Amino acid sequence: MYERVYWRISQRIHLVSSFLPYRNKHCHPRHILKMNEAFLRYEKGNDMFDISFRYVDEVMKVDRQFNFSRQAAESVNNFLKRIDTNVCKILNRKAERKKKKNAASEVSELTVNNVENGKIMLLKNDTKVDGEILCESLLQDSAELKLIIFEKTFLVKRNAPYIIKISLPSSILAGFPIYPSKFESLYTDMKQSTFDWYKNNPVKLYSWTHVGNGYLYIPSVTDIGCHLKISCEPRNESDSGSRMEVESKNVVEAGPGQCPFDTRHQFTKHKLSGRSFRVISYNVLADTYADSDFSKDVLFPYCPQYALDMDYRKQLILKEIIGFNGDIICLQEVDKSIYEYDLLPSLYMLNYDGVFVTKNEISEGLATFFNQDRFEKLGFEYSVMAQNIDCPKFAAVWSKIVNDKMKERFLSRNTTIQVTTLRSKENQSEILIIGNTHLYFKPDADHIRLLQGYYAVTYIHDVAKRIREENPACNVSVMLCGDFNSVPECGIYQLMTENYVPETCEDWKSNAEEAVENVSLAQDLCMSSACGTPEYTNYTPEFSACLDYIFYEKDKFEVEQVVPMPSKEELTLNTGLPSVVFPSDHISLCADLKLKG
Repeated sequence: MYERVYWRISQRIHLVSSFLPYRNKHCHPRHILKMNEAFLRYEKGNDMFDISFRYVDEVMKVDRQFNFSRQAAESVNNFLKRIDTNVCKILNRKAERKKKKNAASEVSELTVNNVENGKIMLLKNDTKVDGEILCESLLQDSAELKLIIFEKTFLVKRNAPYIIKISLPSSILAGFPIYPSKFESLYTDMKQSTFDWYKNNPVKLYSWTHVGNGYLYIPSVTDIGCHLKISCEPRNESDSGSRMEVESKNVVEAGPGQCPFDTRHQFTKHKLSGRSFRVISYNVLADTYADSDFSKDVLFPYCPQYALDMDYRKQLILKEIIGFNGDIICLQEVDKSIYEYDLLPSLYMLNYDGVFVTKNEISEGLATFFNQDRFEKLGFEYSVMAQNIDCPKFAAVWSKIVNDKMKERFLSRNTTIQVTTLRSKENQSEILIIGNTHLYFKPDADHIRLLQGYYAVTYIHDVAKRIREENPACNVSVMLCGDFNSVPECGIYQLMTENYVPETCEDWKSNAEEAVENVSLAQDLCMSSACGTPEYTNYTPEFSACLDYIFYEKDKFEVEQVVPMPSKEELTLNTGLPSVVFPSDHISLCADLKLKG
C-alpha cells in the first residue's frame, strides 16, 4: 500500500516538475561575502595562504567575489599586484562593454599600476605596509590589517569561520529530516552557526520563502514539488564568517507516510532524567550490503530498489532514532561515510556525541552515541577479537581448544567489541560501561559466536574491573548491546543470563569439522535481557528470529519500560524487511532502565 501511494505521488511530481522551466543554476554552493570584509586563512608553518573578498563598484555595475591562493614567502607588492591585475581585468571588461553599447561613453580603461600609485595597498594599524616585506611576516602578526582597493576599505579577518563545502542530499522526503549531506568548515562551531531554510515558488521561479531554521529541517507536504535552499553563516564564540548557500538539485517528494516506528514513538515522547535513561540498540543494515546485486535480487527482492538506496533509508533511520529520545544509542552495521556525514553531525546538533570503529579494514562498523546533557565520556576502547586472543580469561579457554580448523575460522573474522565509559552528570558517583558488538552471522557458526560472546562479556568485565579500581567511590554498572546473531535457545543467551555454558552445549557442534570438545564457559556478570526475547528482531521471508539484545546487570538496574515491537501484520505488510517503511532488516530495540538506589 505504502509503495503504491508513494509511487503515484512521485510520478505526478515528476511529470509536473519536468515541464517547469526552472533551471537550478545554484546547485553548487556559493559564498555571499559582505562588501567591507576580506577573509584571510592561514595556519602557521604553511607555505600558502588564502584570501577572499567581494568587490562592488556601483558605477561600473560590478559585484564580484575574488579568491586568491598565494605563497606566504612572496612580497606584499607581488601579492597586491596580483589583486591589481585581476580586479582591473574585470573592470576593464565592463568598460569595454560600455563603450560598445555607447560610443560616446567616457569610461577609460585602468592601467595595472595601482600598487605603485597607492590605490591598492595594505594598512597595518592604519599605516601603509612596506611592499618589500614578505607576506608571512604579516600573517603571523595579530595587528589589525586593512586592504584598500580604489578607495574601498576591507577589514581583513584572520581565520574567521569559513565553510569549505556544503551540499544537500539527492533524495528529500516530506516528513523526514533533511540536513547538509556534506558540511566541511574551518574555525567553525556548528552549534554557534546559523542555518536558514528556504523553498522556491514553482510558479514564481526564483522567489524564495523562508521555511525553517536549524541544521535539520523537516519538509512539510506543502514543500512537495519545491526545491529547497540552505543558507549558513558560520560562527564561533568570537567571530562570524561569510555566508554560504546551496540549492537542492531535486525537489521535495512525498514520503512513505506513517511508519511503524511513528507508533512506537508514542511511548518515547518525553526525555528521561534522574536515575532513568533510555537505551537503543539497532542494526541499521550497512549500505555496503544492501546495495549489492545479491541483496537486491536474492536477499531482498521484495523491496523496491529506491527503498534500498541509502539516500532513502538514512532519512528513515535518522527520524526513527531521533524520535526515541534516547540517552544511549548502540548501532551496528554503520557505514563509515554515514557515520561521518549523516549520523554524527545530525546527532551532534541535538547534543549527542559519538564513537565509531570499523571492523578492522571493512567499511562498516559499530557506533555508540550518548546524550551529552546527561553523560560525559570518561573513556573509549575497542578490540578486534581475533587480534587480541591473549586477554587472560579468553586465553585460558583458547588454550583448551584443540581443533585447529575451528581456531583458523575464528581468527579469520573481523568481529569487534567497542566499550564506552560514561559518567552520569546528574549522579556523579554513577559510571556506566556500555558495550556494543555485532557477532558473526553464518548459520553453522554457533560455536564461533559462543566464543565471541564469551570474549565480549569477559572483555567488558575487565574494563569494568579497571574502572572500579580507578574510581573506588563510584558505582560501576555494565550493559552489553548488539546484534548477537544468536537465538535465545543458543548458548550465548544462556552464558549471559545463567553465567555458564557446559561442554555439552549443542553450539559446540554447530559445524562437525570444527567441533569443540571438553570446553565449558563461565562469566561473573549477573545479566538479563532488557527487552526479553521478542519473537522477532530480524524479519525476512527466508529467516526471522530474535537476534538482538540489550543485556544489563540485573542487580544494578531495573527495567521501567520496553517500547513495544511492531506487530507481525506490520512486518508482513510489505512481505519482509527492509521495506518502504522499515529501513533495515532488523528492528530497533528500545528500553528505559533505572539505576537502583
